[in-house]
Amino acid sequence: MELVKENVTVNQVSCKGDTQVLVDEDIIVPDVKPDILKILQLDAVSCITNKEITNGRVNVTGRVDLKILYIPDSDREKVKSIITSFDFTQNVDSKNITDDMTAIIMANVDRAEFSLINSRKLRIKVIVGLDYEVVAEKNVEIAVEAEDCDNAELLKENVKLQNCIGLTETEFSVKESIEVPNGQTSINEILKVDTKISDSEYKAVTGKIVVKGEISVCVLYTDSDCCIQFMESEVPFTEIIDCDDAGDETICDIDYSISDVRYQIAEDNDGDNRIVDIDVTVTAQVKATENVAVDMICDCYEPFTKTQLLKEEVELEEVVSRPSSQNTIREMVEMGTGTPSVSGVYDVITRPYITKAQIQRGKLLAEGKIEAYILYLTDSNESPVYSMKKELPFSYMLDCESTYSDLIPEIKAEVKHTAYNLNVAGEIEIRCILSLNANIIRKRKIELVNEVVTEPLENGDKNGIVIYFVQKGDNLWEIAKRYAVPQSEILRFNNMEKSDKLEIGNRLFIPSI
Repeated sequence: MELVKENVTVNQVSCKGDTQVLVDEDIIVPDVKPDILKILQLDAVSCITNKEITNGRVNVTGRVDLKILYIPDSDREKVKSIITSFDFTQNVDSKNITDDMTAIIMANVDRAEFSLINSRKLRIKVIVGLDYEVVAEKNVEIAVEAEDCDNAELLKENVKLQNCIGLTETEFSVKESIEVPNGQTSINEILKVDTKISDSEYKAVTGKIVVKGEISVCVLYTDSDCCIQFMESEVPFTEIIDCDDAGDETICDIDYSISDVRYQIAEDNDGDNRIVDIDVTVTAQVKATENVAVDMICDCYEPFTKTQLLKEEVELEEVVSRPSSQNTIREMVEMGTGTPSVSGVYDVITRPYITKAQIQRGKLLAEGKIEAYILYLTDSNESPVYSMKKELPFSYMLDCESTYSDLIPEIKAEVKHTAYNLNVAGEIEIRCILSLNANIIRKRKIELVNEVVTEPLENGDKNGIVIYFVQKGDNLWEIAKRYAVPQSEILRFNNMEKSDKLEIGNRLFIPSI
């Protein structure tokens, strides 16, 4: 008996987890900058610059970019900034890691703090959190049919798997020239430029994955009178990523990160500094899969022969369901006592976190919070720029009907868009579009039938008609296989239908050759 097999490529997770890196450094104020009187804000973002797997270890290199706003010890200037970066390294060790695997790593700043040593020196401590997943692509051959054997008896089970289409990382550049809006003064010095990706989407076509989105750009600057100004812009991008096996049914899990931001001031047609040329480098980690349903042979035999099955046990992930939802969260932020009043909102940075994921009676409970970091301008000379943090809790139930009890929920939370508005009462209204996408996974150990070996029955194995009494736990397949006869013959000899139930103690006539 020859088996017909279907190839499925699956991602097997070798190790998965998180770790932290401490960046502890001193920053010296550049000679061209005035002394520090007061630190207004320390903004830290992180990215992965390189990763490689060697000798069972993932070597990770990253960078922390720091933007420091401070009040200078100067009568004329209100706010100055220091822009600097520090590299870090970290290793992920596991006995299960091999050099042919792929590492997916995302970096986020968990905490950043500073201490002012003197007017020309400060110390920063930044804790960078690394979420990592090391996966191997494994080709699995699943037996689905038998050939060269017209009377083969096959027992099949339908399994739903994720077929791995591609696991890739690509880097692309987004460039744009942003002009100062009419009515605002020209640029003297750029204090900081903040960027974030929003409204991202994708479309899979034959051999390609088209990704689209917007980069929100906020520029904080001072004019010639040292007054603080800011401007905003939405820069759209479209990038085509090659993926040979992609098609209309491809499902993509894409993680974006901004790995570099370069900018410079340019003159407009009148010779005024009213243009900022932006060049943003974006890294996209893409995991492309498709759902496949396979009628897998889990048992088989050739009637009237001795049949031996050669099997291999593998652990696979079956995707039971993919629930998702998109929700709008609104929150009104009131200024607390002692907080300077708002004259203009510069930027709101949002980061979602899942704190609880639990399946309850056919529903997936997803609880978490959105941390909103608000940076705004004030009328205060002591704190012309002020930042505050607001937590926006959320709790949603997603449908995930299933009869299995051993399910594992994996949820990805993403803020697709953030908007904010300052009302006449000086309150800030924040609106976030929160996207929740979950995979409900069932890890299964299944036995793959790799080969079937048959040989003729010996004379001693031919028992003629056997009378068999049904035992507890018996089913028609097991009885037929035990005596190497077709199920249809047992049904015919006993005037039964396939839908008839076997009752304990029932007498069955089992035919031989």
